[in-house]
Amino acid sequence: MSVDQNIEDLQAVSDHVLATTDQLRKLELEKREVDPGSKRFLELAKRIESLAAEVRVVSASETDLASELNGESNLPTINEAEATS
Repeated sequence: MSVDQNIEDLQAVSDHVLATTDQLRKLELEKREVDPGSKRFLELAKRIESLAAEVRVVSASETDLASELNGESNLPTINEAEATS
């Protein structure tokens, strides 16, 4: 895979992690206001668990991409690459 493609993939992965963790935070804040014995609390807990597992898988792919790029020099940061795309 090309360096440019890896950088694009890192952007996509980073965007996904940020969006998913934002969603996790919102759901967790909602769950804090819900009766722990309610059906809604259980639904939120399951959704949070699912999203957390998703972040773990996506983060592992980010580590793989970082390994492929390790040792390359003068690469743009994700923010720099995003600004030029």
